[in-house]
Amino acid sequence: MVPNAEVDARVADEVAKARRILEDLTASNVLASPYLVSAFYYHDGFLNDFPAERSSAAPERRIIGQVSNLLTSEAKARFVRLLHEVWSRSDAPGPQRYTEPVAYLAASGRRSHRYAIDLFAREGTPVFAVSRGVVVLADRDWSPENLFSTTSRKGGNAVIVFDPDRDRFYRYCHLSYVKVSSGDLVAAGERLGDVGHSGLNASQAGHGRHLHFETNEYSEGQVRALTYQRLRTMLRGWRSSSSPGDRTGGLQAAPRRAPGRSIR
Repeated sequence: MVPNAEVDARVADEVAKARRILEDLTASNVLASPYLVSAFYYHDGFLNDFPAERSSAAPERRIIGQVSNLLTSEAKARFVRLLHEVWSRSDAPGPQRYTEPVAYLAASGRRSHRYAIDLFAREGTPVFAVSRGVVVLADRDWSPENLFSTTSRKGGNAVIVFDPDRDRFYRYCHLSYVKVSSGDLVAAGERLGDVGHSGLNASQAGHGRHLHFETNEYSEGQVRALTYQRLRTMLRGWRSSSSPGDRTGGLQAAPRRAPGRSIR
């Protein structure tokens, strides 16, 4: 993109906001900046080669890249501890179980994604939480004209759910509709939104309507991405263990919020 003073100012403001939150990170503000959440979510080394200081680079990645440079393993550990605190303050919404994220027609990604899988489904097909957990990010206003409409212009409308039972983050991208909000607690099989074609990648002609699904796992101060092969194995296991009701349940379930909190 062409360097722009207004864009540069917005990038600096978002980075400064994330820095202030990091200086006093609590259960009340842990989800207050979607860019900070994204910086925590992305696996270690993801943006190592991204020119975060270059004004011609994608602005949302510049923000996340600069915030990532502020994060230590101790900060990541605190982030996860606070998510567990948020979870423990509330009644768990449903039992610990796993189900497939969407009734997909085909799966691909081995050639285009090392750490994600594309699940092809008709537009409008419901997308479900594969596990119970805390919604840590809910981007719903993607626009190709607005550089700051979401935290990922490529991913478009997206939801990230933290699974406290396995310390995993599940990310669902290219949604047409997002039903949940940041801070909501969801049960496995609960509807998060619908399959769409938002985001620069999915909006391209011929790219296909699909759910981009990826999983990052926290362990001992580091976030590691699960490979395409591991995701494919997990999906097969979830499909074989799910009953037909598991694949369509949760459509009417209302997401819960942690008591006393409203983080948007």
